[in-house]
Amino acid sequence: MKPRFAVPEALKPYLRRVQANGVGLFLYDSGPTPAKEPPFLLIHGLGDDADSWRRVFPLLVQRSRVIAPDLPGFGRSDHPRRAYTLGFFAETLTALLERLEVPQAVLVGSSMGAAVALRMALRWPERVARLALVGGPPTGSRPSKLQLLFLIPGQGEQLYNRLRLSQEAAYASLRPYYADLEALPAEEQAFLRERVWDRVWSDEQRRAFFSALRWMALEGLWKPLGQLASLRQPTQVVWGEQDRIIPPEAGRRLARSIPGARFQTIPGSGHLPHQEQPEELVRLISQG
Repeated sequence: MKPRFAVPEALKPYLRRVQANGVGLFLYDSGPTPAKEPPFLLIHGLGDDADSWRRVFPLLVQRSRVIAPDLPGFGRSDHPRRAYTLGFFAETLTALLERLEVPQAVLVGSSMGAAVALRMALRWPERVARLALVGGPPTGSRPSKLQLLFLIPGQGEQLYNRLRLSQEAAYASLRPYYADLEALPAEEQAFLRERVWDRVWSDEQRRAFFSALRWMALEGLWKPLGQLASLRQPTQVVWGEQDRIIPPEAGRRLARSIPGARFQTIPGSGHLPHQEQPEELVRLISQG
């Protein structure tokens, strides 16, 4: 079975493909704008892709330029055989900003994408106008039993491949990421049902998923956490109140580690508020 990763109709006008850091990237880019607000760079989480932002992208376009790539190894971007480290993702996205001639951006990162955003802010602070860290990265939260099993080479892949036995089982695996998966609009549920099926059948994305997961674990997920005290960019830490993947207390700890950071929660949302409560997330991150 060949994964399709079909592009949502609303995002087709923004589709682009560019080379950055030696990698071919698929992305959505609304293009240059006279808006004074720096462009938004939307960074998805582990195992996800740029379509994760499909309900947020059109709302942010009303404010400024919006750029949302598939990270290398995921979705429709290239899948080089290499180590998928946070540093590699950060280098690639910084190169993408250079390629698009964007001197500075507002980084909006979801889960693992928030860890990538922090790497960029620490290494290239001049590139980052401000940060919005959505549901990640975790600080001091214990991994679940399933997450620990996924870290075991061979065992993790075997568990992952079981999702290929049934599209319903693959879809059900999404439930912990949402406060109420069934409360999403019917078209959203249909999209997610097809998208998770695409993902579990992509051998290339599976390889990138486990590489990124295990490298994060090897690095202690956020090795330079103590460096966060040096951040000077305005920072928001936004969490879903019903996040069952990374508890809100991890977000509070993260916010306390960053000078001046604000911690905010979104009711009626789990780990992916940009999908469950997109209007509220856009309202918060638009406040700056």
